[in-house]
Amino acid sequence: MRHDVQTESEGQAPSTLYRRTLRKVVIKKPTLWSCLFPSIAARRELLWYRMKSEPRGLAFILNNKHFDTMKVRHGSDCDSRNMEHLLKALRFKTVVHRDLTAEEILSELRKFSLLDHSDYDCCAVVLLSHGNAEAIFGTDGKPVSYSAILQRFDGQHSKALLNKPKLFFMEACRGDMTDGGADESPLLLPFSYQDTEANRQRNYFVPSNMPNICDIYLGFSTVPGYTSWRNSQRGSWFVQSLIDVFSEHAAREDLCSLMTKVNQKVALSFESQGGKLTKRKQVPAPVNMLTKKLYFFPEYAR
Repeated sequence: MRHDVQTESEGQAPSTLYRRTLRKVVIKKPTLWSCLFPSIAARRELLWYRMKSEPRGLAFILNNKHFDTMKVRHGSDCDSRNMEHLLKALRFKTVVHRDLTAEEILSELRKFSLLDHSDYDCCAVVLLSHGNAEAIFGTDGKPVSYSAILQRFDGQHSKALLNKPKLFFMEACRGDMTDGGADESPLLLPFSYQDTEANRQRNYFVPSNMPNICDIYLGFSTVPGYTSWRNSQRGSWFVQSLIDVFSEHAAREDLCSLMTKVNQKVALSFESQGGKLTKRKQVPAPVNMLTKKLYFFPEYAR
């Protein structure tokens, strides 16, 4: 049976749909003049967040160490002090809350989001607690979902933070799995997610399920489904790495570059020792919803 099917190889013109969707891609190369004399003011206004206010913004730190039915988070006090010192060095005004229930967490975050942020260029939230893939836990063992937390900072609930960067750093487990590492190979990821029916039913938190919100950076200490490691004396691997990387590079590099270095440090510099869970690894999982680059000290940026 003969089929009268015409193809482009037979000399037929592309379809109308094909012509509409086909785009010519040309990589725009910078001129020598623009490289030598860039418009610094224009670059900063269009591509960088404004970070000039003193202080840069307000910072909220939650340190949940003691729980009614869960284990004590030894090392959390160290994380809290280190993050407070870091945020002050980054020119934030900090307030620390300790051992809050789920209801108290939401209440205090609501109060924080409704503060007058109009004179500041940024805000930061640090959450140190037990958690799972979708939430952190109050000291009463009840969950507070990440979507509920972020909803307090969307455009409808916090007008003073519209178009301003809102930074979240979460040091909490996101599951019970541990990463046993992999043989060194450029083709292997530092962790593996097993596509099982049980994992698909866990309804992992992803940005597409968020409220109507923008200019957000989520610094998760680990990937969905996995534990987040913490030393009882020195604090968590994630916060230790944040302090080291930001202390060394925050004066000149943007937030995304800094967090890439944090990823690398956690992945390569730490490994659990002793007991049944020896030689376990970890890698942070940042989620970037920023629309510009964020330099904490734009006057020194490259």
